[in-house]
Amino acid sequence: MLPLPLCLLFVLWRGLLSSVHSLPVPILEQQCPHYTQWARQRDGKELSQGRYQLPLQRPSEECRTFYSQEVEDTIERLRPKIHDPDLFRLFENAFPNTLDTAVKWKGFSWKDEQEGEFTDEDLAFVITGDINAMWLRDSANQILSYLPVLQASEDPNSLAALFRGVINVQSRYIRITPYCHAFQPPPESGVDAEFNGAYAMNTVHMFGKLGYDQAKTFDCKWELDSLASFLQISSDYYNVTGDIGPFAKYQWVETVEVILAAAEAMRTATYTPDGMRNRV
Repeated sequence: MLPLPLCLLFVLWRGLLSSVHSLPVPILEQQCPHYTQWARQRDGKELSQGRYQLPLQRPSEECRTFYSQEVEDTIERLRPKIHDPDLFRLFENAFPNTLDTAVKWKGFSWKDEQEGEFTDEDLAFVITGDINAMWLRDSANQILSYLPVLQASEDPNSLAALFRGVINVQSRYIRITPYCHAFQPPPESGVDAEFNGAYAMNTVHMFGKLGYDQAKTFDCKWELDSLASFLQISSDYYNVTGDIGPFAKYQWVETVEVILAAAEAMRTATYTPDGMRNRV
């Protein structure tokens, strides 16, 4: 029988096979297999030397969606330290999975968010699971897995730049509406918006009108922890790197003001004292 920790990791690994996939960055779409389908295949993959002969589930290097030397170094540093080959294979598959499969796009914002001139503001679009949309809470927690190896860097291809990209694009999303939790790709990315088949089933009243802009927002549910996740990744990035740039140069302060205003507004009671629905 497997020891309990290994059993839990094995269950998590099996779950990853069925629920996590990548839509490759545009330049590789024609060459790279769909990750969900590829991950379910066992033939031709390197197997671990342990009892369970677990396959290597990392895409080939040219099909990975983001590269971090710090993450690769961590995997190699732990290779001789995790003696159980099956346990190491689970770590080797799971730890880099977000970078390997979920960074749909990394780039820079347009000036004044209008097509044309680019700024030095990092943006990153990180998908979750099998839907081409970005959830505030999920994308923050996916990237926070790499906090232990995060280092300050101005390199636009660095792990630090990916953190900044997530912070900056989440800041934009929250300013679009702090009452929603999942958003479409930024227009700078050139990535097609995802159709939400459940849109017609949602009844969302915001800012005096019904519905939300589907070109910008994928799904709309009020989740205070989504806004808290933005604050968490912002705080963690600064505490590790000491980099104040993303907070001083762009609209981060305005975003925090939006968060506070939304949180205060949501304290309004659902019903008025006379039992009527409160639509304030």
